[in-house]
Amino acid sequence: MVLMATVTNFENVPLPSKTDLRQFAELFMPLFNASTDEAKREAIAALSQHPNVPSAVAFFIACQPISLAAPFLIASKCLDDDTLITIARTQGAAHARAIVRREDLSPTVIDALVGLRHIE
Repeated sequence: MVLMATVTNFENVPLPSKTDLRQFAELFMPLFNASTDEAKREAIAALSQHPNVPSAVAFFIACQPISLAAPFLIASKCLDDDTLITIARTQGAAHARAIVRREDLSPTVIDALVGLRHIE
């Protein structure tokens, strides 16, 4: 409940300032860790559509178990190529498969994912 209230408040800030982003990042992770899986899923689903998720929060979400992270990995515009490649390399095949489902993969990410296929 507190997690979703925090996410909703963040979503309602049209152009978050650096202070807004920092404060959200500081609040989000402890609240997320203290929440139920259902609350975590709801928060991740909402943030997967938000264009300005702080990079630390985006990376944190992307590293969660795939049952939670998949919607964010598939849809979030806040994950840059380097982050996607790092997640694919460090979090395993399920995370890489979710990344493959993105609509806007760059050639750089595609090449990295193809390279990982030969490793696994």
